Amino acid sequence: MAAADLLTLFPATLLDFAVAFGLGAAFWLGGLMLVGAATPQKELALLREGNLPTAIAFGGKAVGMVLPIAAVARAAGGPLDQAIWCAVAVAVQLLVHLLLSILLQGRLRREIERDEVGGGAVFIAFIQIGAGILNNACMAG
Repeated sequence: MAAADLLTLFPATLLDFAVAFGLGAAFWLGGLMLVGAATPQKELALLREGNLPTAIAFGGKAVGMVLPIAAVARAAGGPLDQAIWCAVAVAVQLLVHLLLSILLQGRLRREIERDEVGGGAVFIAFIQIGAGILNNACMAG
């Protein structure tokens, strides 16, 4: 394929990219906001203050959330398919978050209040990333 042929395809592929990226970013940010709403702490304010346990746990949530969303963007059959599977990806990560909250019974909250990194923040980060990797593999098609 010649360069001129590629340039004629570029506007259409750029639009496809923009739609897929925009949907993925919207679900990623929306999912993080949803998980944040299910968290008793004000994570954004704590991040601005430099609270390390919050940064570790929230970073794990962010990576865990974006992995399956990225897989969906690659494998989706179109914007509607992508939106449906992105919603599933967010729901899985929210479920993992809620299960971890029950399992750890306030451990992360105590770490955040003391601004001391302990096992809770690290465990949550790794489990959220692990769930995202598994979710990614299942959605990659």
